[in-house]
Amino acid sequence: MAAKVKRTSFQKLLNAMKKLTMEVNDNEILRRLETLMATSKEDLNQAVVRSLLENPLEFDPKSVPEPYAQYVRHFVYMVKRNKKKGLDVTFDADALESKGAKKNVPAAKSSLEKKVPPKRKRA
Repeated sequence: MAAKVKRTSFQKLLNAMKKLTMEVNDNEILRRLETLMATSKEDLNQAVVRSLLENPLEFDPKSVPEPYAQYVRHFVYMVKRNKKKGLDVTFDADALESKGAKKNVPAAKSSLEKKVPPKRKRA
């Protein structure tokens, strides 16, 4: 019986991406990454993933092997998008190991609330 390979680096990247998910295409990309993670025989390099999570805006996606580079590029895009919207884009690589990584998007909730126009004053 083959031993199951731990994919902690994949899981860290996946949890970080889940934290940033805002759009439908984000969910689709996460689903594809989970499929790749389940079928891959190897894990991502831990040092590379740690570097990506610590400084995503300075990270070079070309340092990741090709099947995974597209997911890293999308992760960097998600970080830039959320930073532009004023959302938290910092990651603690050790804290993301847990399966129940909490989403931290308080500003996104307020933008989804129904906006009520101000009442008109009658003369």
